[in-house]
Amino acid sequence: MFPEFSVTLCPEILYIIYKMQKERIIERAATMFVEQGIKSVRMDDIAGAVGVSKRTLYEMFESKDNLLYLAIRHMQSHKLEHIKKSVQSSKDSLAYLFESMEMMLDNKEAHRRISHNLRKFYPATFERVRKEAEEENGRLLFSMIKHYIDCGLILPTVDIRLSVTILYYTATTLVISAGNMSLPEGVSLEDALSYTIVNFFRGIATIEGVHQIDEYIATKNRK
Repeated sequence: MFPEFSVTLCPEILYIIYKMQKERIIERAATMFVEQGIKSVRMDDIAGAVGVSKRTLYEMFESKDNLLYLAIRHMQSHKLEHIKKSVQSSKDSLAYLFESMEMMLDNKEAHRRISHNLRKFYPATFERVRKEAEEENGRLLFSMIKHYIDCGLILPTVDIRLSVTILYYTATTLVISAGNMSLPEGVSLEDALSYTIVNFFRGIATIEGVHQIDEYIATKNRK
């Protein structure tokens, strides 16, 4: 006969397991919200998809609003990390700046739908997410403009904070007003966003920066 024994996990290990499980649930919930819509997905659906009880889900997240908030922040954080990596490898090319801005203002149909429904059905969560994303995107855009000033592609006399405010609010207003805006025939919202971003930076670019912008536009038109 073998002696009976029990294994007691230390609190640190239990916390790591709990955190990993929580992150897995947030990731799965984020996917479900994108694919099925935030209004359609119920806590029962998420519990079934991740293999936990509904009670456990509520013990971990308290409410659907809170899980929804964490899922959206997870998606935003993932996108920001991708943008930061692109900027770090960009060296001295403004093309990466434009591509990063387009990612920051992602206008895919699924994300537009999430934003619209979040504002409509979960206004408090929408405002919380909007404010935090605005602050993070603002800091990232500030560092990007500073980087390209140091590279000699943006004029050193530029007021970075004012530039960030004007550009960010102009671009986000375009996205938010998409459904009520009448664009010229053949012009998509993506075209309008790209036009706004590129011409804004043309106005604050150095001669070398303008040259890169012209090359970027020419390359994009050839695609």
